[in-house]
Amino acid sequence: MDAVYCEGLTFKYNDAKAPALEGIDLKVGRGELVLLMGRSGCGKTTLLKLLKPEIAPFGELSGSISLLGKKAESPQPMVGYAAQSPEESFVSDTVYGEIMFAPENAGLSAEEVRRAAAETITRFGLGKFLRRKLDELSGGEKQLVSLCAALVMQPEILLLDEPFSRLDPVTAEDISSLILRLNREAGTTVIIAEHSTELLFAECDRVIFMENGRITANTSPREMCGVSAADSFLPAAARAFLGHEKCPLTVREGRRLLAEIPHAKEVALPEARVFGEEALRTDGLRFALERRGEDILDGVDIVLHKGEHLALIGANGCGKTTLLRCLAGLTKAYSGTVKVFGKRMKKPAGMVALLPQEARDIFIQPTVREDYIFALKAMEKPEKMADEMLAKMGCEHLADVHPYDLSGGETQLCTLGRVLLCEPDILLLDEPTKGLDAVSRKAFGGLIRGLCNEGKAVLTVTHDLESAAELADSCAILCGGRVESLMPAGEFFARAGSLSTAAGRISRGEVENAYTVERLRAAVWGAD
Repeated sequence: MDAVYCEGLTFKYNDAKAPALEGIDLKVGRGELVLLMGRSGCGKTTLLKLLKPEIAPFGELSGSISLLGKKAESPQPMVGYAAQSPEESFVSDTVYGEIMFAPENAGLSAEEVRRAAAETITRFGLGKFLRRKLDELSGGEKQLVSLCAALVMQPEILLLDEPFSRLDPVTAEDISSLILRLNREAGTTVIIAEHSTELLFAECDRVIFMENGRITANTSPREMCGVSAADSFLPAAARAFLGHEKCPLTVREGRRLLAEIPHAKEVALPEARVFGEEALRTDGLRFALERRGEDILDGVDIVLHKGEHLALIGANGCGKTTLLRCLAGLTKAYSGTVKVFGKRMKKPAGMVALLPQEARDIFIQPTVREDYIFALKAMEKPEKMADEMLAKMGCEHLADVHPYDLSGGETQLCTLGRVLLCEPDILLLDEPTKGLDAVSRKAFGGLIRGLCNEGKAVLTVTHDLESAAELADSCAILCGGRVESLMPAGEFFARAGSLSTAAGRISRGEVENAYTVERLRAAVWGAD
């Protein structure tokens, strides 16, 4: 008996011009681990939601879906689902309430509910913030709670939409190991939609590649390396050695192959860029949630220049989002100073703009274009800028789409465009590459580089080490409430230890300064 069986599945959102899914034939055996890959908006999230009937989107549906041998009907307690944006699925206001909701809703006894919740809480180590409000958690902590809530009923089928996008590298590795154990030891069928393929790609039974609502490849991880459309979506090891007869899938395989073949011993570090005047400076910035409470920010010192892109890395809950909110004037630090172009400003409106982690919260109108126009009118700017910005972001086709019908990656791009309408001098980005596929991430990087070339100053907080290594001019770590190791990005990643990129781990001891796939390919192939 198959865990999932779809035949001729076609789905079109209400008022959409084209189907989100078209002619999907899919069979997933019980106990399989399957990865869905493809560009943002290709239909991955829509497919996962249709496999959980309780949250299936509204629209025109044809074809059939069977789950565990029966027609898919709501409710499906044996199907767990963790959303790409956890806030969308939360039904409680506390961590404990969220985890207890599913067993309570399933009609379990009070004792069974407490036991199920206790097991899950213990397994994930959530006891430290069990009684906290969900809106007080960091993005990564919310994602962890969402995953716990999906697992509390010990589902037979687990659907995960971008489960690692908000997690720091260490937590992401821990969660990927847990997912693998659930699959291998408990027999849980797992279907994951994920842009970051470093952690589980090689462990999957099958990888499915989607384009424009269709499945265009359904094969083993090893054979997926031969699918040209999927090149940009492969793990770093595969991308670095793509074209080699022994194309590796993991860091370990990559290190073995690198040691066997000729390669350069060093790649030159990029020249340090020369920046303009100081755009933003903080001195001794301190913040606590409660009076006499523990400081989240404990003396933050940052200097950001015109034309500079600074990436700030740190663990979930370390205070990165709090810092951005302080810099944007949305939260007030109790001590320290923030200077914008040399002046202390209580509310730097117009000069500083923030792209929040919960990006959809920015939109208040029924379509993306209408929201752009609404904002432009409020700022007394010409409406034609709406279409110009949509074109600049490559989002013209999304102009008439409701913001909540956008995929995660589409949301990031449209929201960034919305923020850029303010024409800020300083841009603060909170996890901007989450939900972006490899192609969109490259285009996003080009856009940020263009803004910096225009003299804009950009501060990004991120868990995406690969993007930070590729896109940033400078990097630093937020740890213990302070900013540590602020230096040029090349030097930062060339010297990195546990925060090294996959390419950096492959090249360690073999090629100096090969901390990106492009740099490693240059050492191996002699060209970018």
